[in-house]
Amino acid sequence: MLERVCLIARERAPAVVLSALWLGERLATQFPVTVLIEADKRRGARRAVRRAGREGHRLMVVAAGEELPVSEERAGCILIENMAEITDEAEAASFLTRLIPALRPDGLLLALDATKNPIVEARLAGLFLSVALTNIAQQRPREGALLTIGGRPAPAVVAARVS
Repeated sequence: MLERVCLIARERAPAVVLSALWLGERLATQFPVTVLIEADKRRGARRAVRRAGREGHRLMVVAAGEELPVSEERAGCILIENMAEITDEAEAASFLTRLIPALRPDGLLLALDATKNPIVEARLAGLFLSVALTNIAQQRPREGALLTIGGRPAPAVVAARVS
């Protein structure tokens, strides 16, 4: 699964990983990565950044709250682990909508989930569709692993959704 994620995200570096420090560390072995974490994960993040620095990897970790501290159109790929855990549809759609402006015009949102359930798979595809993402695709790189991928909508759509 990580190999497939690397192939997708490497083409659109720099990548922004939300909350999953382990994923950011692994991806940083291949290309520049910024990981946004909760404040209570700072201690582990410091160790990860020191390790990455010693090994010559480009990893930046930032403690972030609800707002995405990424300028508009700067991220090539935003990776979300366990998107399916956000069970409230309106909350999940709002979360995805807030991420879209940070994507470059060729940027992607990439959700990584562990599920074999076709209902969860359909729900995630529906969420991506509901926020007007483009070129939506789902892949199963291995049994029980689901990648849901969506491209940034046209500028007019982004402007209408954000306003």
